[in-house]
Amino acid sequence: MKTGDDMNMEELILALDACLAERRACVVATIVDVDGSAYRREGARCLIHADGEVTGILSGGCIEEDLREHAQEVLRTLEPRKLLYDFRIGEDEVWGTGLGCNGAITVWLEPFDPVCAPDAADRIIGDLRQRVETREPYVAATVIGSSDPAAVPPGARRTLAGAAEAAGLLGAGRRAGLVRRTEGSAQLELLLERVAPRPELVIVGVGDDARLLCSLARRLQWRVTVAYHATGKATRERFPAADELQIIPRFAFEQVDVRGKYVVVMSHNLELDREAVHKMLTPEVQYVGLVGSRYRLEKILEPIRNPGEPERAIEPALLDKLYSPVGLDIGAETPEEIAMSILAEITAIKNGRSGGFLRDRKGAIRGGGTDASLNASTSSPSFLDEPAFPESCRV
Repeated sequence: MKTGDDMNMEELILALDACLAERRACVVATIVDVDGSAYRREGARCLIHADGEVTGILSGGCIEEDLREHAQEVLRTLEPRKLLYDFRIGEDEVWGTGLGCNGAITVWLEPFDPVCAPDAADRIIGDLRQRVETREPYVAATVIGSSDPAAVPPGARRTLAGAAEAAGLLGAGRRAGLVRRTEGSAQLELLLERVAPRPELVIVGVGDDARLLCSLARRLQWRVTVAYHATGKATRERFPAADELQIIPRFAFEQVDVRGKYVVVMSHNLELDREAVHKMLTPEVQYVGLVGSRYRLEKILEPIRNPGEPERAIEPALLDKLYSPVGLDIGAETPEEIAMSILAEITAIKNGRSGGFLRDRKGAIRGGGTDASLNASTSSPSFLDEPAFPESCRV
């Protein structure tokens, strides 16, 4: 649970679970639209509690105080509210230090009250749980505004499973954003968010460095499997952050499902590492990282490259998926720094990036950007020009 700091989806759910258990109300604040540069992007969330405490962060601290004031009204009325913070002009005059960037963000405040609105609270937390637990990609739709609240109230949830439908509404390069759509007689404003299954990491090893890597990967919302043979170190007590502890016979790494996953081999045993690389470096795996030196890598690959054992040969093309020494070159020395370096490399590969300096990057820092299809609509022009609901506020 974090206050005044960023938090991931699982921590958000834990915070809402605590509110449910203690029957405390709060407000879920979500960024639903960004125009220009901003500290956080669409889909970022924080909680504002009845006592004014904020769990999570949406900005550099510039708007949280104002959000607290609006949150009190949302809790009193149990009506959602949309706020626009525009820092593109005159920001220093209005906000003092400003947001630190030159953009506008729209925030949606939604009441979470287990006592006075239990069904709505269950709907909110159920939606978030589905996002964490899903093994298939989908698009989550939240009704932000409705021309017919009786038929389709703000806060209603939808799931769009069709990739073509989602791409047509959201745009190919966007992970989240606002769209307008007609559903029956209601004209809706929707927050669409692409939801992907958590990326999956397989760790071969049970040393202290493997524990650090497991904990950090879990913090970054990876689904982590630790695969190893039975030993006193391969225990749930040592790996509480792992989603799965898979005990296999010694050298039986073919029993581990690596399809679409990222693998880090770090047993520090030459024979175990060799078998793991041989059996897990498959066409279906996304990445295999091997902890160790270049000399050690050559020793591991020697028998695999032996022409006298064709059944152990690895296709040369698969070697492009093998990374050793593993990690980005950040001068890592401590176990914590090494774990960070490894996960940075895996994240760069997953996202199709090189892992270089952002100052050297040309174009947008984050993927996506404004897409004309984001504003595509099947509703009337008059609806597009109207606020989503009467209590929308411009500040």
